[in-house]
Amino acid sequence: MQLEKADDVKRLAEEINTKASLGLDLSKVIFLRSQHSKTTAIARTLGLPPQWRYVFGEDKIYIIEVISEKFDKLTCHQKIYVVVHELLHIPSGMKGGLRNHTYREFRNIRKIIKEKGLDEICW
Repeated sequence: MQLEKADDVKRLAEEINTKASLGLDLSKVIFLRSQHSKTTAIARTLGLPPQWRYVFGEDKIYIIEVISEKFDKLTCHQKIYVVVHELLHIPSGMKGGLRNHTYREFRNIRKIIKEKGLDEICW
């Protein structure tokens, strides 16, 4: 597996965070793109254990990883959906925990995208 920074995903997440008023401090999130991963996921959000926070710096708490072979083929609208989904895993307190899929907002992603005008982000 190869990893690289995903600045394009970071910019998209910043725009989503602002327009949707999610209130997340994205300076605490590392955005990565992986290639040749064996996962079936398109993207995933991970909480960094304390040992890795020491390595990356105390201010980094989460990783959002997109799987290049799957994510890069998506349309802009699909990428927005995926990034919103991954951002919803991060609680507003940002202390290292993750929300699971039972969190009610996961059922409302399309509604959030429409109401907050996130489709307008596509260029």
